[in-house]
Amino acid sequence: MSKITIQNTRPGGFGIPGGPVIAGGGSLEVETSDWKTIKGHPVVKAWVDAGHLTLDGDEEGADEGDGSKSVTEVLAMATDPNVQFMSFKAAAAKLLGDKTPAKKDEIIAALEDLATKP
Repeated sequence: MSKITIQNTRPGGFGIPGGPVIAGGGSLEVETSDWKTIKGHPVVKAWVDAGHLTLDGDEEGADEGDGSKSVTEVLAMATDPNVQFMSFKAAAAKLLGDKTPAKKDEIIAALEDLATKP
């Protein structure tokens, strides 16, 4: 998967919705698919439009054809300490679509419900 670096140009920190805080003047490297999950958030969009967040990397370079994970695989990501929340949420969103909840426990419940449907 391709990665993108988000740079915070402001002196104060910026909290990525559902994710970590990028310290003032700091940066964060994320999977492009994770960026695509949050880039439409109104606050993120406003900060990008104002130049407070800058991007380095191929925003369009996400591997769209990498195949979605199964419900079981995504549920396993929820308990894997090596998987960041935004990666888990992006994988869940591929299965749940627009109905993807914001909180981890609600996402898990929705995935479990999806897994039990024939």
